[in-house]
This record gives sequence, C-alpha cells and structure tokens, in this order.
Amino acid sequence: MITRSRFHLLLILAAATPLLAAKPNFSGEWKVDAAKSDFGDMPAPSSIVMQIEHADPKVAMKQFQSGGPMGEQTGDFTYMTDGSETKNKVRGNEVASTTRWSGDALKITTKLAWQGATINLIETWKLTGAGKMLEVTREMSSDQGSSTMKLVFVKSDKK
Repeated sequence: MITRSRFHLLLILAAATPLLAAKPNFSGEWKVDAAKSDFGDMPAPSSIVMQIEHADPKVAMKQFQSGGPMGEQTGDFTYMTDGSETKNKVRGNEVASTTRWSGDALKITTKLAWQGATINLIETWKLTGAGKMLEVTREMSSDQGSSTMKLVFVKSDKK
C-alpha cells in the first residue's frame, strides 16, 4: 500500500522527468539536402555546410554557403543556450542573438539591421532521424513582410 507522502513524491518525480532528460547535441558537420528543404521565396544556393561544436551552454558554428544571388558566404557564430545575449557579425554588421531551449529544440532569436530595415529572425533547430538530420526552420520578418524557410541538413560521416 502506497502512503500519501510516497504518492506525492511519485507525482513530483513523474512531473520532473521531462526536465531531467538530456538535451540533444548538435555537434558535427551538416550538409543541406536541397531536395528535402523549402527555401520559401529565396532561390536555393548550390551548397550550405554547417560545422557545429556544441558543449552546452556554448554552441559555435561555422557556415559555408555557395551559389545563389549572394554568391559565396562564410560566417562564424557563437550562441549561448542559457538565454544570454551574444554578438556576431554578418557581412560586417553586428547582430544580437538570444538562444534558449524549447523542449528538445533550440530557438535562436536574432535582430539585425540590413539596408535600412530591421529584420527579426527566429531560427529553430531540431534533430530528427535518430540524430542524423537537423531541421532548421527560419522565420524572417520586417516592415517589408515575412517569409519562412525550412532547411534539412544531413549529418556528414566525416569524423
């Protein structure tokens, strides 16, 4: 027979179990699968590769993109999953981001100034396919309107 205090303890433990679950680790080299991705109203680039080093709370990412209207682009980004603000540069412009966990997804919120407009970008990262695929949803909005793209990356076997 379960006593009332043991029953309450079991309820508390059951409620806390999702909070104790390990967060996913995004480390690895990720290559975009253009056929599975939806670039919205933007033309698809030839290639996007992200190299991610994730040791929570720090996420460091190098991104390489080729093709498309903006040509070849590279970027180095650092995010902190504890919600503290980080500063990065995009084409010489400083951008401020905050990153937080939303369940097992990582949500990165960035504000940047681009050609006289303020752009809000919310990027959500989620691992799928037993950790072999990274789905990145980018929601962009400004005074000019909004758009969404869903990028699907496949983890490289490269060690």
